[in-house]
Amino acid sequence: MELAAQYCPIRKNFEEQILILVDRLVWLTSRLKSFVGDDHQAFISARADCDDTKAEIAESRRDLRFHRSEHGC
Repeated sequence: MELAAQYCPIRKNFEEQILILVDRLVWLTSRLKSFVGDDHQAFISARADCDDTKAEIAESRRDLRFHRSEHGC
């Protein structure tokens, strides 16, 4: 791998964004579990937040894969 590709700030930003999203999903999942059997509306809302975050993770992973294939890093 070329030196420029070893440290790629764009790739690093994608990877950090994915980590932040995964942290958010962990927090949301914990919150979701706290609503089970207690508050149905809050559960539905938290579940939608989890679904949105999972979609953001998938999109970021696609962007990272595309960047890596185009950039070679």
